[in-house]
Amino acid sequence: MEVPHLNRLYQKYKDQGLVVIGVSSEPDSRVKSFVQRTPIAYTILLNGRAQFQAYSVQGVPSTYYIDKEGIVRYREVGFGPGGEIAIEQKIKELL
Repeated sequence: MEVPHLNRLYQKYKDQGLVVIGVSSEPDSRVKSFVQRTPIAYTILLNGRAQFQAYSVQGVPSTYYIDKEGIVRYREVGFGPGGEIAIEQKIKELL
């Protein structure tokens, strides 16, 4: 549910410095199948198990907002109706 919103926000804010990186711990074949059904405009890191551990990912999807200095400012687990509004507000704040 989150990917189409991230695609839109990435396209809208990438020229202002927004970087979106999806991280997957799923097998590559499963990610490729997903991307065929749901195109993704931003970078996807495959085999991201180490990143899941480094960031203490507790659930999927998890969204981390990292500022220009590399500091994690916000973290959200899950995505529901209206979530795209909250994501955009945080993006605007950090840009």
